[in-house]
Amino acid sequence: MRLNVGCGDYLLDGFVNLDADPATPADVHADAMVYLRDCPDATFAEVYAGHFLEHLTPEGAQRFLAECYRVLAPGGACAIVVPDTYEVLRRYVARRDECVPIEGKWWNLSDLDAVCAAFLYSPIQPTPHRWSYDIDTLARAMRAAGFTRLRQIDRERDPRLAAPAWFQCGVEGVKGEAA
Repeated sequence: MRLNVGCGDYLLDGFVNLDADPATPADVHADAMVYLRDCPDATFAEVYAGHFLEHLTPEGAQRFLAECYRVLAPGGACAIVVPDTYEVLRRYVARRDECVPIEGKWWNLSDLDAVCAAFLYSPIQPTPHRWSYDIDTLARAMRAAGFTRLRQIDRERDPRLAAPAWFQCGVEGVKGEAA
C-alpha cells in the first residue's frame, strides 16, 4: 500500500489518499498523526506528503517523519515536498517583479507582504505555515528521522506533484532494510 498524506483535492492513483478536511475527495478523512499512530509497523511501501510538512511545527514535523519511518516497510520510500524558502527568498532579494498564482490570487514576489502571505506564513490557507524549509533543512529533518539514500525530487517532473513549480523542493528517502 502507498499513502498520500494531506492530499487535499489532489488524489494519487494507487495511493490511500488521506486528508483531515471532510470536504476533500480523500479516501480517508482523519488527522494524519492519529491515522499513522493507528497503523501497524511496516504497513506502507511508500508515503508521500506534498505541501504538508510546512504546516507543522518543527517538533510536529519530526514526530510526523518518525511515524512515517515506523509505518514504512524496510526499503520503503518517503517523499516530502515543501515550498522552497531559499528559492522564494532568492527571487525576493533579486526584486525580479515576478508574480505567482497561489490560492487563486497573483502574488508579486518583490513585495515582502506577498512573500509572507503566500509562502512564509501563508495565512491565506485554512492552516497557516508553521515552518519553512529549503532542500538542505528538509534533507536534515529526514536524515534525523532515520531516512537514508536521500535524493532530490524533480520539482518540475515528479509524477506525484499536483503541479510543477519552481517554488517547491522535495526529498525522497528510504527506510533501511531489516537487519
